[in-house]
Amino acid sequence: MKRVIIFALLASAVMLLAWPVIALLRDPQPAGRIVVATGGAGGLYEELATTYKAELAKFGVELVTRSDLDGFYTLKALVVDKDSGVGAGFVKGGFVGGQQGRMATAEDNEWHRKDVAALSSIGRVLIEPLWVFTRKGETPASLRELTGKRIFIGTQPTGTRRLVGQMLLANGITPQNATLIEKELDEDGRALTANKIDVAFLLLPPEAAKVQKLLRNPDLRLMSFAGEWEAYTERFPYLSKVVLHQGAVEFSPLTPDREVTVLTTTAALVVRRDLHPALVELLTYAAFRHPKPGFDKSGEPILFYRNGEFPKAADPEFDTPPEARAVQTSKELPVLMRALGPPMTRAKLPFALTAYVSEHGGQILLALIPLLSIALPLMRIAPIAYNWTIRRRLLQWYRRLKSLEQSIAKASSHTELSDARASLDAIDTGVALIRVPLAFSSQLYDLRMHVNLVRQRLSARLGAEQTST
Repeated sequence: MKRVIIFALLASAVMLLAWPVIALLRDPQPAGRIVVATGGAGGLYEELATTYKAELAKFGVELVTRSDLDGFYTLKALVVDKDSGVGAGFVKGGFVGGQQGRMATAEDNEWHRKDVAALSSIGRVLIEPLWVFTRKGETPASLRELTGKRIFIGTQPTGTRRLVGQMLLANGITPQNATLIEKELDEDGRALTANKIDVAFLLLPPEAAKVQKLLRNPDLRLMSFAGEWEAYTERFPYLSKVVLHQGAVEFSPLTPDREVTVLTTTAALVVRRDLHPALVELLTYAAFRHPKPGFDKSGEPILFYRNGEFPKAADPEFDTPPEARAVQTSKELPVLMRALGPPMTRAKLPFALTAYVSEHGGQILLALIPLLSIALPLMRIAPIAYNWTIRRRLLQWYRRLKSLEQSIAKASSHTELSDARASLDAIDTGVALIRVPLAFSSQLYDLRMHVNLVRQRLSARLGAEQTST
């Protein structure tokens, strides 16, 4: 009985331990590392990603930034180059949305359908207005007025180039009727002030140093979309509008000197669809727990900043994975990840184990139910069975002693009594070798006392035999 109980308990423990090991071998879990494309060393994307590092480190995950990937190269690393190791990246609003629809080429539409669909968004993390700079006194009221103009539209791999190209095409501005130059305006605005170009587009956050310097340049002026912003936001769902009020940059000199309606996009933090759910959950949690601050490096409030607006869960260009949506809604990690992640990291356990427990913890608990239904009754029976096993060792000697006592009572000769004494000596020797737990010592001493009692009776019989002879 004892062996059966021990075997059952050991078998249950082996099954419980072996199951996750087998599952880990069949379904390998992620290493504790995620690479994020941040588009430019020292840029705002990289600064934002750096704030996520400490949060991920609590759960045993190292976040590595790739500042050498930007725009198209970010998308290529995510959806084309499967061996790049990049699992997430920042993408400008409109960069992907502009690759579909009647304004996009057939190649762009196909690429969007096949490859970009392999990406998901875990949230929009910051606002990036579309700044349209012109020379003072030469500001157009519409993009349609740019026919024949020299225009900086951004460099080829960037999101600026893609978005601006779509907007100009929608207004009939093409390389055939305007000079489209794939460059970005420098922070001194010299290309504009020196009359080398007529218009320059920039897609940058309002706190960017370049934007701040250009806004304060007295020879430059921002184009306003006041009359058409509603049409743009309907035609391009990834666009919205903000208003740069008179004096919002400076009161003296008054900058801007009039109210300007600015079209804006929002940058998305995207992940590959095959990124492990545990990493998606952690990156989403870090992004929503560490939003971009509302003040720039000098302590000035950031234009258009609204506390709690970002990160934003809704995304007009990408789907949101279910594990990210759950974190966005609750602002918390799953219970097992939250409870076990940091302790397992401190214990130097690999993130793969943390990820497995977080993902399959519910299944493990369900599997424990039938095991516990076996183990709990066994645990209840085990003390009873153990006590019975110890008593059984004593009872077998009591059985022999009782039989010997009966044979002594029936003995009719000295030889029979001598044989009984030899048997009693054997019983006495066997009882002396018994080892029992301390709790059973009283029963062992009772057995020894009964052995001595039988010995006294046997000695009395032997004495009576000798007297009679």
